[in-house]
Amino acid sequence: MDEAGIEAALLLHHRDVFYYAGTVRPAALLVYLHAGRSRTGPGAVLFVRRGLELARQEATVDHVEPMRGFTSVAQVVDELGLTGRVLGTELDLVPAQLYHRLVEVFPDWTLSDVSPLVLDQRMVKDEDEIAATRRASAVADAGHGAAERAVAPGESELALAAEVEAAMRRAGHEGFQPLRYPEARGGGVLLVSGEYLTVRGGHGLVVTGAGLSPAMPYGPSRRILQDGDLVVVDIGSTYDGYTADESRTFVVGRATEAQRALFGVARATEDAVFEALRPGVPIADLYQAAEAVVEQGAPPHFAPGSLALPGFIGHGIGLELDEPPVIWPRDDVRLRAGMVLAIEIEVNALEQGTMVKLEDTVVVRPDGCELLTLTPRELIEEGIS
Repeated sequence: MDEAGIEAALLLHHRDVFYYAGTVRPAALLVYLHAGRSRTGPGAVLFVRRGLELARQEATVDHVEPMRGFTSVAQVVDELGLTGRVLGTELDLVPAQLYHRLVEVFPDWTLSDVSPLVLDQRMVKDEDEIAATRRASAVADAGHGAAERAVAPGESELALAAEVEAAMRRAGHEGFQPLRYPEARGGGVLLVSGEYLTVRGGHGLVVTGAGLSPAMPYGPSRRILQDGDLVVVDIGSTYDGYTADESRTFVVGRATEAQRALFGVARATEDAVFEALRPGVPIADLYQAAEAVVEQGAPPHFAPGSLALPGFIGHGIGLELDEPPVIWPRDDVRLRAGMVLAIEIEVNALEQGTMVKLEDTVVVRPDGCELLTLTPRELIEEGIS
């Protein structure tokens, strides 16, 4: 904050408040560098709108106050003698109405976007955060185990997704898929099959399926699985606030040689990315390593140049499902030890109108990467031992 010229920050987004203050009760967190009148060092005040006593039990900051609108925050700012006049807040998320309210309450302050600083700090996880992500990964593994047992001809996508989600809840899934951006919608388990393997309807780049209606146009549909179908199950799971992301591809019955070949490209691509995961490696290099494998195709079933990635091969993950960095050619970030990433390999056979997917949650370690999601990285054939 000091280097960015921000004297104080007012965090409003629940995941940011949780990261620094340990609670997601409705609240705002004031973080400051120096209190002018008391001449004390850095500090924080948590202003709670509802659930004050519960927030006091959960909070990891000492100063917890009831919040009676932003005027109560402004009063404390004045009492602390904060005079730097640059106030950071999450301008990537604050709606226009709230922005104008902050301008009204803090007329002498300039509002600055603090989100890049917050997200950069959140990008590298400590061992407690990694342990929570490991537990979330076990929840995702439980969901894929349920999918393997439930995939069958005559089953609907919706019924299969229900079996997966039930297994996840029993394993401790918090039932919430946190996504940072306002236009994003967490659709639970993304489950797609057959002709819906090419449908893209969500805010991201990935295949999202047809969904149940125009009100929720992605995720599982009522389509009935048929012999020979490919089925992609993409699970975002949450445990102790932290998320894991894991995708597997299933076949209803025995896979064809072409299906095995297509999945083999996805597996070889993910292996190439895993091999490149080292601190200091540019994100763009990871994408280039993946693209080099996919461009080779899988003759004789898929000619060189006939397969395609969706434009990225993964993303950061943590308190939200869609944290930076995005693993694509346009990102100039370099890997750091402690980063937790979802390596998301979606290989599209455009002419054939099909797709396979393989995704895992990993931690960047000083000497490579640690795999947290443990479901076998194979094409899973229903009823084939």
